[in-house]
Amino acid sequence: MKTTRFMKIAFGTGAALVLLMVAPATAAFASNGPGAFGPFGHKGSHGHGGPGSDRGAAVVSLESGPYGPVLVVGGAGAGYVPADPTTTPPTPAGYNYPTGSSLYFATIDPPAHEQGFGHRYQAGCTTTLVTGTAEGTLSCTGSETDPTADWPAFTTDGPPVAGPGVNRWLLGSVYRADLGAYQVTYAGHPLYLFDPGPDSFFGANFFESVLPLPPWQTAWYLISPDGLAAPGPANLETEAPNAATAYTSTALAAEMLPNAVPGGAAITVYSFSGDSRWQSRCVGACAMDFIPVVTSGAPTIAAGVNANDVGVIVRPDGSHQVTYNSHPLYIYSQEQPLVGSGGLVTTGSAGNGNGIHAFGGSFSVVSP
Repeated sequence: MKTTRFMKIAFGTGAALVLLMVAPATAAFASNGPGAFGPFGHKGSHGHGGPGSDRGAAVVSLESGPYGPVLVVGGAGAGYVPADPTTTPPTPAGYNYPTGSSLYFATIDPPAHEQGFGHRYQAGCTTTLVTGTAEGTLSCTGSETDPTADWPAFTTDGPPVAGPGVNRWLLGSVYRADLGAYQVTYAGHPLYLFDPGPDSFFGANFFESVLPLPPWQTAWYLISPDGLAAPGPANLETEAPNAATAYTSTALAAEMLPNAVPGGAAITVYSFSGDSRWQSRCVGACAMDFIPVVTSGAPTIAAGVNANDVGVIVRPDGSHQVTYNSHPLYIYSQEQPLVGSGGLVTTGSAGNGNGIHAFGGSFSVVSP
């Protein structure tokens, strides 16, 4: 949802319709480790990289802010745009994403490091074009200079460089055939851009599920130097039922889109019967479909939520997941937004993940 260019989805002022065009999954090759670049750590035959290439190695740096230390673009920037002497006045060379622009990862992308050298990588955030959005034709990703890319890929022309505080052992790259370029990875997460410039964390905790939202079926997080999501403190609140919801009484919700919506958007949360108390068994594909509600620090709560029931566990990957009454909490990647007469409703979602049986258990809406 590229609100830095245009507001594609109008919260409370009308909803935009989007038509999803399904295409085959993206093919790529994974490489990992310090200086890893291309299959078996060597630069491939694509030469000088795809469109928007910086004509050099990407640099990853750190920036501290409200979400703690997080990864940002280093070096000169990303998305090199050459000078154009034909304009009046002439346009100097520059970068679409200056130094300090935030880097994000998508929960829909499987970890690149699990693919191994030379293996095909199937990205979740693809270059498949979608028509009918408020911005016209749009894709989840593309090059740093692609105007149709919602979340441009952070690409590199050489082994990516770790700036101060960045763990070079977590830095790598994956070849994206759809981009014709190598995308920088960190702790196995392909990295993306959204809001240009330093001190802007606008894309933090974005949630884009299904129509009328951009249908990427993912949450977007800043990434910490240890390779984990940097969401800040999670906030639990309640949502009220209506004729369009799968729940008929007040339900528990998590706040997402905190920078795009005043007060954030309430998204229904679920528990999983396959979990045990204080332990999540929803990993891998399960955690891409039902995304763990993660937190950095102690969660906060709104009125109607029992503080004594709120807890935190450590997931197998080291991230911290919020629990309620000892049950780990999730949001559904295909959660249906509610649309009212004034546009998208931000005080709750449909709860359409309720009762889904998958991954050896069932997901259920949680009562506060």
